[in-house]
Amino acid sequence: MRALLSIMITALALVTFGTPEAQAQRIENKRSELSSRTMDGAMVRVVESEGVSSAVSDIEAKTRRKEVEGYRIVIFSDNGQYAGDTAKSLLETFKKNHPHINAYMVYESPYFKVSVGDCLTLEEASTLMQQLVGEYPELFPKREVIKYRDLANTRAKVIEVADSLQNE
Repeated sequence: MRALLSIMITALALVTFGTPEAQAQRIENKRSELSSRTMDGAMVRVVESEGVSSAVSDIEAKTRRKEVEGYRIVIFSDNGQYAGDTAKSLLETFKKNHPHINAYMVYESPYFKVSVGDCLTLEEASTLMQQLVGEYPELFPKREVIKYRDLANTRAKVIEVADSLQNE
């Protein structure tokens, strides 16, 4: 658990887009957005460890990269007549059932695809696949470019879930 938390904090520290002032504003906007209740009453509490903001600022000063190579898990890929509708429905259901995992729908001609997760390594993707294989038996990993802000949002959600489990 400690290693996972360390990886999460490190990934959050890698968030690099814009000046420190713009970064702080974006983080605050995202924190506010996440802490707003959805129509079904769901809400995410964002917890930021001490020193994370300064670590992010230090990384930003050294590099301007905004993305990293990683993996997502494709849980749906189809080019049938109703593939777009099916993908939208599956995306909504996934987000409702797994609010701590980012989910995406894309159209890569001629396929509609739903992919989930923001994994840095194939090991991390494999772990996520093991969690989801019962619900989505035809899933597979796909190499993707992951934006740091998506990665940071995922890590914040995972930390929140871990904190809530410890408090129970």
